[in-house]
Amino acid sequence: MSVRKAITLQLEAGDYDRLAAEAKRLGMSPGALARVYVRTALAGNGETAAERRRRAGLAALQGLAALRDRLPEGEPVDVVQLIRDGREELDRRTAL
Repeated sequence: MSVRKAITLQLEAGDYDRLAAEAKRLGMSPGALARVYVRTALAGNGETAAERRRRAGLAALQGLAALRDRLPEGEPVDVVQLIRDGREELDRRTAL
């Protein structure tokens, strides 16, 4: 059985309103969402926002390199078809 400890978090009215609106959208209480945010921040292993952005940027570049590697060499690329394919993939992912 885990022991819980309570803290009081004072927010500016605008910050609380945004927290409450997001909690409502997600179907949870503002307190529960605040706990999720705290846990997420603590699980960051001390990584700064700049380090997270750098890691995300590197992952995006790796994804582009993988895409480039899948393209046929020496053949023209139909950019419009690539965009259509990307939109279809995005639609499939959001439908899940």
